[in-house]
Amino acid sequence: MRKIMLVDDEEQLVSIMASVLQDEGFAVKQALSAEEALSEYISYSPDLVISDVKMASMDGFAMFERVKTLQHEKSVPFIFLTGLDDRLGQQRANSLGATAYVSKPFDVEELVEMVKRLVPPI
Repeated sequence: MRKIMLVDDEEQLVSIMASVLQDEGFAVKQALSAEEALSEYISYSPDLVISDVKMASMDGFAMFERVKTLQHEKSVPFIFLTGLDDRLGQQRANSLGATAYVSKPFDVEELVEMVKRLVPPI
């Protein structure tokens, strides 16, 4: 089973997305902060990360930079979800090597299809 890590400080969004992805056959680890995600990253070893950009103490960009140091040889697709629809954020995500930058609100079905393309269910 493919493993997805969802990181967002909006608990309701994380819960809904987790439910949808689980219904599609993915295992999902939920984290409500970047720090929580980083503490679980190595042991969970996700196949894909979906993260908010703007979070309380550490933003998604800083978390992604840390995740890249933890990945060693494994390159994990990383999707940013953001309420910020700005060109600078998109450019920063691209320069860091993110897979996608998706603005909120987003179409859940389109996001699920993107996830399936990046990490097809087993």
